[in-house]
Amino acid sequence: MHIRRLSWLSVIFTLLIASGLLASGCASIVSKPLKPTIELISVRPLNISLTDQKLRFELKVSNPNTFDMPIEAVDFIARFNNTNIASGKSTQSVTVGAKSDAILSLDVTAGVDRLASTLSTLLQGQSLNLEYELSGSVKVSTWPTPIPFDVIGAMDVKDT
Repeated sequence: MHIRRLSWLSVIFTLLIASGLLASGCASIVSKPLKPTIELISVRPLNISLTDQKLRFELKVSNPNTFDMPIEAVDFIARFNNTNIASGKSTQSVTVGAKSDAILSLDVTAGVDRLASTLSTLLQGQSLNLEYELSGSVKVSTWPTPIPFDVIGAMDVKDT
């Protein structure tokens, strides 16, 4: 009889410890981050050759979460007036604070032929607005999968 009481007590004790560990473990689980907002600030030419042009994209990354977002990398494709101009990957690590913004600079190489085609289209239409689309993903170190983004907008060519 004494042995049976001891085994029930040990079962109850084990269950109490397990539930305590489970509760403390759940508190440390990170929830899926809300998607950051990406905004194209500027595109600047860095250098040009006969075959390609190096461009610097400056992106404003806004963190809507109540916790810091440690960004490891950003992959993206840039389209201007429905033409793929450049693709790139930034491995510049930056932590965007909770409910705040950070600026990322990404240097990419674009073919001169693709840029010339886009500029020619703009000049023929005598338009100063350059429609753009940036699509890609943000890799956050505290989340196992990249978070996709897609940004559509227009910029005045004379501002860049």
